[in-house]
Amino acid sequence: MRAVTGGVLAFLTAWSAMASSAVAQKTVLLPFDLVLQKKEEDFYIGASKPSPAEQARLKAINDELAKILANDGVHKLIDTSPIAKDIEAAAPFVDCNGCEVDLAKKLNGDVLYTGLVDKASETLLNMRIMEIDVASGQLKRAGNVVIQGNTDEAWLRGVRWLMKNKLPATDAPATKTEAKP
Repeated sequence: MRAVTGGVLAFLTAWSAMASSAVAQKTVLLPFDLVLQKKEEDFYIGASKPSPAEQARLKAINDELAKILANDGVHKLIDTSPIAKDIEAAAPFVDCNGCEVDLAKKLNGDVLYTGLVDKASETLLNMRIMEIDVASGQLKRAGNVVIQGNTDEAWLRGVRWLMKNKLPATDAPATKTEAKP
């Protein structure tokens, strides 16, 4: 009897794993935005731009998030290169009033991930990752984390922490979460 029960359990486990991979969400990942605090001189000489190091960090955290999503067994990343020019024209997404959802619809995505790094100072940043339902345009989940340190490792640690603790892979209906300060 135990052999039969064990066999049935093994079959159900294997079937469950196959079923969950068969229904992987078509996921669109758009680049992170960086919000820099305005300085007085910005009004005279123009707004500050991300430094080359910060631009590299934005790419690194986007790549890290792509790796996490691709390996979680729930998401199937969609190639965004066919609309790369549209993505570049629409950025920053924090200012585009929902255009990121329209971009994800062009790619027939089920879910959209995008993020934002808000730089309060050289040593204090806030990172936010959002999961949006493409069909409805509604926020499914979001998580925030405060990063203390403007370094490559601090930014990467922020993405990893959010995806592990606030936005873990799940097949269940998601709820909005916020990190505690």
